[in-house]
Amino acid sequence: MWGEKCRNWQAHMLMTSRREHMSDDKMEVVVGCYEQMLLGFRLVEGEEEHKLEPTFTDNSHTGCVKVVASGGHVLASGSTDETIHLYNMESRTELGTLLQHDGSITCLQFYDSSHMLSGAEDGSMCVWQTGTWECLKSMRGHKGGINSLSVHPSGKLALSVGKDKTIRTWNLVTGRPAYTTNIKQVADLIHWSPKGDMYAVVTGNKISVYRLETAGLKCSLDAGRKVLTMAYITNTVLAVAGEDKNIQLLNVETGTCACDFPAHDNRIKSLVCVRDHRSDARETDLLMVSISSDGYIKVWAFSTDQLEKTPTLVAQHNTTARLTALAIVTAQSTEPQRSTTKTAQEKRKLTEQKEAEQTAEKRKNVKEKKGGKKKLKVKN
Repeated sequence: MWGEKCRNWQAHMLMTSRREHMSDDKMEVVVGCYEQMLLGFRLVEGEEEHKLEPTFTDNSHTGCVKVVASGGHVLASGSTDETIHLYNMESRTELGTLLQHDGSITCLQFYDSSHMLSGAEDGSMCVWQTGTWECLKSMRGHKGGINSLSVHPSGKLALSVGKDKTIRTWNLVTGRPAYTTNIKQVADLIHWSPKGDMYAVVTGNKISVYRLETAGLKCSLDAGRKVLTMAYITNTVLAVAGEDKNIQLLNVETGTCACDFPAHDNRIKSLVCVRDHRSDARETDLLMVSISSDGYIKVWAFSTDQLEKTPTLVAQHNTTARLTALAIVTAQSTEPQRSTTKTAQEKRKLTEQKEAEQTAEKRKNVKEKKGGKKKLKVKN
């Protein structure tokens, strides 16, 4: 059984002497790198300056770490070794390894701490139930590797882009493909907006934002360089970065750049934005973490009501590694999920299925190959 195959994280992790649980005033930054390791750092608030204090090093992967994601108290990492490793960030224990995919893991995303989606170079997308880690559905549709996926805030739909020059929409209520959109270029990234009324697609230098209701193009922005990462700051403002040293804040309503500032000395590989948890923070204050091929992790502070101002660098750390992936674990994200009874879930099922099907019918359905269900495998 899954529980019998768990093992203590110390078998693979060099933990610091400070093994406390996540406190209310701290967040943990977890990065992956080409050197096949996961590195953890805790943001510590000081009187004069903040610092990123090392918390752990993990070298259980045997390939480059491509993606890291957090959901609730669970951290997941995907690698070119075709495995997904799972960790409990509260108890500091390793949960096990998922062996469903037959290619490099390219994308991971949690939804509501109850489910996780994974995509890989083998063209499959899997839906996992956290806790039991049963693979509820393995879906196929892309005729090549999946580059990026994004779950709608409602949890009823997901979007994916792949090397086959398509955007695919998945009905997560029925576990079936909904429709496919052909595009002229291979898309690298796709993200829903926080409200779920728009989604952004990256192809090279270009960011295209579409409306969900009409599937029409809302705006098209040119970053001036290849985009490697993007993150929504607000429902209408995107932070983008890539083959350059700068981070741009782009307004999709006005089609303009609100701010463009130098952040690193090499390409920027990933960005993540979270609410500013510091003691003097306001409701509009955010923290943005960036990582680069220059080895640095940097933490930036800014406000959503002053986006034209260059963000303030509040902490940085040189890992000396070639960083590739980033995830943030906060005290808020490690809170246990509120339980939902089976009866309530059953009552919602029909309603959710009907709503998802109605949304899918707004655009032309395309027949896709139906995926099969497979059992979870755990690696000792």
